[in-house]
Amino acid sequence: MIKSVEAKNVKKEIEALSFCVFDLETTGGNHDKDKIIEIGLVKIENLRIVDEKHYLIQPEIKIPDFIQKLTQIGPKEVENARLIQDVIEEILTFMGNSILVAHNTSFDIPFFNSVLKRLGKKELANKSLCTNLMTKHLIPNLLNSNLNYMSKIFGIKHKQAHRALDDAKATAELLITYINIFMAKDISKINHIYYPRNKYELDLINIKSTEKKTKLANSLQSFNSPFLITFKGDNGIILLALPCKHSENEIKFIKKYASELPWKTISIKLYGSLLECLVQLNNHFTKIDNELRNEITNFLWKEHLNNYKIPDNSIIGKEDTLDKNMLEISGRDIGDFIITNHLVPEQYVVYPILSLHQKSCLIFRYPAHQKKLIQFLRSRSAKIQAGKIKKTPFAPQLRKFLTHYIINLKDSKDHALIFTKKQIQKNESEFLELAKNFCDESVRKYNYPREFV
Repeated sequence: MIKSVEAKNVKKEIEALSFCVFDLETTGGNHDKDKIIEIGLVKIENLRIVDEKHYLIQPEIKIPDFIQKLTQIGPKEVENARLIQDVIEEILTFMGNSILVAHNTSFDIPFFNSVLKRLGKKELANKSLCTNLMTKHLIPNLLNSNLNYMSKIFGIKHKQAHRALDDAKATAELLITYINIFMAKDISKINHIYYPRNKYELDLINIKSTEKKTKLANSLQSFNSPFLITFKGDNGIILLALPCKHSENEIKFIKKYASELPWKTISIKLYGSLLECLVQLNNHFTKIDNELRNEITNFLWKEHLNNYKIPDNSIIGKEDTLDKNMLEISGRDIGDFIITNHLVPEQYVVYPILSLHQKSCLIFRYPAHQKKLIQFLRSRSAKIQAGKIKKTPFAPQLRKFLTHYIINLKDSKDHALIFTKKQIQKNESEFLELAKNFCDESVRKYNYPREFV
């Protein structure tokens, strides 16, 4: 009850804040030589856009060709524009004492301060927020945080990138989106909007046993991407972990053990595929009581591989890698690599099958990181060839399931691309076409980061 009251008070404090979002277009990044050619400003009160200003500025120097192409601002556009010294007081009045916001404050604020210094005025003393920095804290593993992409994945209108007012408007909408996310996650201190590190990640939530039971149910309903749920007891001891895809059986399983186990914290972590959840499960699996390990693996067989006969998981064996087991079961070469969807839109993750571990994978965008992908595959292929790749050990129960799961993925072609090192070595262009087709056709049924836990 105390926490919810605190959260309500913080929300009121945040709603009372005044923000001024601004964006500069300049002739370049040199504080001594370059000049502002456009500035856009947007005022936010009560978490609503209430006013805006736009200025084209005569820089009195030549606008470089690449800047003209980037911004569509050339000599014609600034021909009758005012000088910065003629509008600077209007700009400062509009900013007032508001918190200044930009998508890259490390550029916009120092550049603006250099202009103030040239004009013999005091530097800005306002507090500031950077939505680009907030993005990196809230959405881990994001490879591209530029404003255009962020607008796309959050459904924000952004007609003209690299035009000051349109960029400022999009940044304002992104800021409001983020603040609403903080509130949805029960922000407890106002300074968390400045320093959200490790507190409000959109792919993770921790639920304490002292909190209302409805929080678990509500959290499970707030998204639809695959996830790993982990129960922890005293001193962070792992009691249970289960990879899930939101089926009714999984929810029943979770509720059953939520009522039976003496857990202190439940963590829900989102992933782009069940395979990623299984890779992460391996980190916790041997810490779980053996009887519960058998319960988990038996459940996984029934839920995801019900066309297979469930093996005897009661035998306790040594940890081992997948390679020998896979060849014995399948009688064929399954493959050396597997690509699957990442949680973040337009991102993918590739693993060497012998080294299914988060430290062994590559997260990439396609085709933007085509060269990076090929370099990764060549490097790992050489290690596989030389027998030097670090193989990931798995507990016997999990190894059996994972082996069959990958075979099933290969046969069903369900949101995964499995291929051999020979395919890359033999015909690189053919492989790239295969990768392109997979990325073009891969289906994401979830809506992260708009839907988050």
